[in-house]
Amino acid sequence: MKGAAMAKSYAEFKSLYLGKHVDVDGFPAYRKEQCWDLVSGAYFPYIGGKVIHCGLTGYVKDIAYQRKTNGILDFCDDIGLKATLQPGDICITDSCANYPYSHIFIYDHDNGQDEVYFLGQNQPYPYVTIAKLPTAGIIGVFRPKIFAGQKESVVKKEVKKKATDQILTVGSKVKSWGFYVQGLRVRNKQWEMYNAWVGGWFPTAHVHEVDTNDGKCDNILHIGSGVAFDGTLTVSKIDVKRNMAYLKELGYWVYSRCLNEVEEGR
Repeated sequence: MKGAAMAKSYAEFKSLYLGKHVDVDGFPAYRKEQCWDLVSGAYFPYIGGKVIHCGLTGYVKDIAYQRKTNGILDFCDDIGLKATLQPGDICITDSCANYPYSHIFIYDHDNGQDEVYFLGQNQPYPYVTIAKLPTAGIIGVFRPKIFAGQKESVVKKEVKKKATDQILTVGSKVKSWGFYVQGLRVRNKQWEMYNAWVGGWFPTAHVHEVDTNDGKCDNILHIGSGVAFDGTLTVSKIDVKRNMAYLKELGYWVYSRCLNEVEEGR
C-alpha cells in the first residue's frame, strides 16, 4: 500500500490492522512489535507520508520534538493540544508516569473526559488494540493532511458507528484480539488449541494466524503462533460474574477481555 491515493479512511486502516502484530524493523529482538512500528512504520506510509525514525533519544517522543525537521509536517498538520480530536489523529506522549518510555497512538473515540480510546500497539499487548488510556503526558497531536478536509458530518457518522462502549450485551457484534497458541492437542480426531486468556481449549478451525511469530503467517499453527478468531461474532449469552460471553457462531464461552465490540447489542 503506497501513497495517499490508496488511503481511504482511518476506519479502513483500523480494520486492516486491529488484532494483528506489526513489526517493521525487528527491534528489539525480544519484543519486536512496538508502538512505533504501527504508527510510523504502517500508518505514516498509509496516509501518504514516510517512516520517521527517533533520532534523538531513540524513543517516539523524538517524533514530536523534532517535528520541524523530521518531515512529519509534510503530510500532517500540527493541530496542538487544544483542538477537538477526530478519528485518525496521531498523539505522542513524553516520557512520564503514564508512559515511562513515551508512546505514540491514534485517537479512535471517547465516551467522556476520562474515557478516551486509542488505537495502538504494545498498550500493553504486543498486537494492535483499542485501549482506554490516560491523556496526561501528550505533547503533540498531528492530523493527517488527507483527513484535514473531512466534512464534520462524515466524522460524526464514523464516530457514531465506531464509538461502542465495550460493555457487551446480548446481540453485541464482536471481533477478537490476537492471542497466542499455548497448547495443541488432538481430541476426537480434531486439532484443538489452548489459551488461558481466552478461556481454555477450542478448535483450531475457528482461528486464523495473524503474525509470523513462528516463521510464517501460513495458518500452520505451532506453540507460540499468534492467532485470532475468524470474522465477526455474535454474543448470545452473558455471564457477568465470570466476565464471559457465549458466542453464537462458535458455540462456547470465552472471556470478554479477548473481544472487541464493533457493534452494540440491544
